Amino acid sequence: METKQNILLSNFTEREKTAYITALAALATSDREATDEELENLRELTNRAGLSADQEDTVMKAAQDTSGQELLKSLDVLKESDLRYGLITDLIAMAKADESYTPEEKGNIEKVSRYLNVNGSQFSILDQFVTRAADEERTPEEYYKSDFVRSTGMQDKFSNAGFSMESIGKSIFGFLGPIILSGLAGRTLRGRNASSVASQGGGLGGMLGSILSGSGRTGGMSGGLGGLLSGLATGRSNGSMGGLLGRLLR
Repeated sequence: METKQNILLSNFTEREKTAYITALAALATSDREATDEELENLRELTNRAGLSADQEDTVMKAAQDTSGQELLKSLDVLKESDLRYGLITDLIAMAKADESYTPEEKGNIEKVSRYLNVNGSQFSILDQFVTRAADEERTPEEYYKSDFVRSTGMQDKFSNAGFSMESIGKSIFGFLGPIILSGLAGRTLRGRNASSVASQGGGLGGMLGSILSGSGRTGGMSGGLGGLLSGLATGRSNGSMGGLLGRLLR
């Protein structure tokens, strides 16, 4: 039996976790239906998050929905959850990971932020935080420590932007942020080996497959990141994501 520590997003309810994973699945496949491999790895991810069979079906439906309606439903849930900050932080981390954080990408994430009632000041702090968090190499576990925000020297900035410091340490990262930053800190965000990330490929299934199979230097929580990074941070898919968000979040 998995302990609470081993269950992804263990600080949140099943409803919140489902909404978060659904949003990632929908955004990663915004221009197409997920492949069989991607669906299988999403099932494994929902299992790791301790979701029920019904909630797993919700995630699977989102990965095959090109209308964006499942994405909209998940964002409506996250509006009322501190996990919305985790989603925005994770999206920023993915977009920055390949050193091509374009104005279009930033604008798309800002659309999601506004819909989630994350104001401009808070978005700016989260944007700065991702870069600061990647200043030195850490394990994924270090990002989840309750004093991590304090360790970056940004506590006052968060407080002044209206974040609740009591809960922000638990919600600043969802699932992907620590994985991305632990693998890329000191390398991609500082301009070294950036091409290795972009070249990994493999779609959402490739990224999740590597994480969930236990490959990579962080004990099954990194490696094979290029797939989902490509799905959310490259020009072709980013254009598709932007079109989807433009239709939904006008």
